[in-house]
Amino acid sequence: MSTFKVNYDSAEKQKIISSLTLMDDLFMKVVLQDSKCTEYILQTILDNAKLKLKKQILQKNLPNLHGHSLILDCLCEDETNNIYNIEIQNNISGAQPKRARYHAALLDMRSLKRGNDFTQLPRSYVIFITAKDVLHGQQQIYHVERIIRESGKPFSDESHIIYFNTSYIDNSPLGKLAEDFHALETSKMHSPILSKRVEVLKSFNANQKGDQEMNVLLEQYRQKALREGMEKGMEKGSLANKKAMKLMGLLAEEGRIEDIKKASVDQEYLQNLLLEFDL
Repeated sequence: MSTFKVNYDSAEKQKIISSLTLMDDLFMKVVLQDSKCTEYILQTILDNAKLKLKKQILQKNLPNLHGHSLILDCLCEDETNNIYNIEIQNNISGAQPKRARYHAALLDMRSLKRGNDFTQLPRSYVIFITAKDVLHGQQQIYHVERIIRESGKPFSDESHIIYFNTSYIDNSPLGKLAEDFHALETSKMHSPILSKRVEVLKSFNANQKGDQEMNVLLEQYRQKALREGMEKGMEKGSLANKKAMKLMGLLAEEGRIEDIKKASVDQEYLQNLLLEFDL
């Protein structure tokens, strides 16, 4: 999103809104504020139409006093006390197997209260919804389970990791859900639940006040663009400094002390020297 300006006018706000899909993690968190959307997504991925949510928390912070903490995209619990962590990941680095393992571990740490027996750990699901085929198996969905290698039987710890590859689209319920995740227009979405929610959010009028959900989202985009701009500026500055330092070394080797002095106070002269040395 680094191409967006830090301060948006109404036209740019509408442009941002029209470009959003469910694979945008910031927008998805707003969509999931309607728990019926979360419920539908889980029902489809788990192939369980009877699944009913009891509660959910978005952007839940899971602290770890002895190591790396996590902020979860969506943490929810169903009526039978199973727990689910849903993560939207557009980058392969954000959905590495060891990250999934860490998510599952912190879910367990959060779920087991002091004095409880280990048998009281709930069934847990860590679900990565990915833009690409992260596990490179050419599958639409991956169910990662522990097994006993010698017998091939399941190791029934009730910890489950699922990767849903949205780059694979077909006419199955999962394929249609994958298509919905990438749809820009609600008219092309299959799910009435998701399309209705997205339609309501995208009908936001940037010229009117109110609609706190979308105003908060646009502010998050502004902050994100600002951070990215600062990071790129720092990267560019660091590269320029490295080139200048290398130039000074080359000039010193050739005994061009006057050039070093002049380049230190004259930016145009410095640029000409950089071109001379092809830096």
